Amino acid sequence: MKKSILVFALAVLIATLGSGMAFAQSSGNFTYGTGGGTTACVLESNGNITGGVQCQVDCTIDAGGNSTCTGQTGTCIGNAIAGIKTSSGNGNVFVVRPSAVVGLLTDVTVSSKQVNSATGSVSSSALAGVDFKVTVAPQSGQQAPTVIPSGYITYDARYVQISTNLFQALADTCSGITGGCFFTFNQSTVSAHSFDYIVKGLSSGNYGVTVDWKPSAGFGGTGISEALSCVGPMNMTVQQNKIFNFNSVNSF
Repeated sequence: MKKSILVFALAVLIATLGSGMAFAQSSGNFTYGTGGGTTACVLESNGNITGGVQCQVDCTIDAGGNSTCTGQTGTCIGNAIAGIKTSSGNGNVFVVRPSAVVGLLTDVTVSSKQVNSATGSVSSSALAGVDFKVTVAPQSGQQAPTVIPSGYITYDARYVQISTNLFQALADTCSGITGGCFFTFNQSTVSAHSFDYIVKGLSSGNYGVTVDWKPSAGFGGTGISEALSCVGPMNMTVQQNKIFNFNSVNSF
């Protein structure tokens, strides 16, 4: 017995969810609704990202070279909810696959006002990212199932840093600077875009499946920078499958 449920949730926020859930039988269907509208992350020709569910942190410096970062504006937090019914939990598992378009913007700048008097160097950095998590809640009084993995998974995260001592070099020759003149660009990326979660320990009845997302740990920046994350559109697929063991007879 196999069930497939495809849920389209276009940039939904917790605050804008206004839907119930319908539980699909093996020969039935599934419905999902949201008041969040339909919007997607779009990369503009100037490098800006519009649409989707966004959050952002900006860092600037004052005349004295002191860096100040804003608190997070907007929200990358959102969720999508599905319902599924299993008539028998013996040997059944759910395979939950949230997939999403994720946009990241990491903009960094260095300024002569940032020069460290001790090292003569300047540095700015930005980290933007989004993590996803799946939870499954019994709706018919069953015991809670096990979701693997149980924690947040990074769907997209990028870290960018620029460091240089060229501003000092404008006043001194490179040969007179320990280590010479330098300009360093550092970028790191982690991506998933979609991931299969396995839900086991099921029993007969209804289950609510929720996927939610939030900004990655360390979201923000230093120096002069901008960090922005965007989610949308996203969809979630829920399938019911039987457990099969390699090179052995399935007892169910």
